[in-house]
Amino acid sequence: MKDIIERLKKVNECDLHLSMIKKDLERLPKELAGQEALPKALRTSIDRAKAEIVRLKMEADAAELEVKSGEEALKRYAGQLNILRHNKEFEAVRRQMDAQRAWNKENESKCYKLLEEAEAKQKALENDSAALAEAEQALALETERVNQTVAELRAQYESLTAEREQMTKDVPDRELELYNRVVSARGQAIAHVESGICSACFMKVPAQVHNLALLGQELVCCPSCGRILTAG
Repeated sequence: MKDIIERLKKVNECDLHLSMIKKDLERLPKELAGQEALPKALRTSIDRAKAEIVRLKMEADAAELEVKSGEEALKRYAGQLNILRHNKEFEAVRRQMDAQRAWNKENESKCYKLLEEAEAKQKALENDSAALAEAEQALALETERVNQTVAELRAQYESLTAEREQMTKDVPDRELELYNRVVSARGQAIAHVESGICSACFMKVPAQVHNLALLGQELVCCPSCGRILTAG
């Protein structure tokens, strides 16, 4: 039985290693997916900025057309002034010209403001584009590293799994079933009794249980944590 316990110790070391590899295989893709968030956010920001720039320029063009139309209207009003004979008609046209000038000025101001906004958006877009290129390059390198690491871990996992099968081949079914149950629940399946204390849960082990572990004629479990005990 002591030989079986020693074998189970090695199996447990293998299982712990397998457990660590499995956690890494689960962790690495998640971490990589998290790093994909920045490029994705930058692409969204760039697309929105492009659409906003198009909108601003269209509105600026519309305002500019309004200005040109207003200038033509002023020319027409100026032509009317030359042929008017009555002061009332003259004053009416002059007021219309003043109103048109104010309207033209408002549209000019609007056009200028829209172009300024478009220019600011363009600068932000260029900054985001540069940041995206950098983020995509970093992501590509990280993806390559993670893929390589994952491939290596999978190869290790397969090798250790095959090694575990060989180690458990000569372990009796009853003992192997007990071990598998404990390792499934606790991970660390084997604990040592030192001075009557379980090395895993640090609880005092009854003297009878300690003696059975010392004899090593059967698998004995800690009453507190359920791990298989070794002693001596």
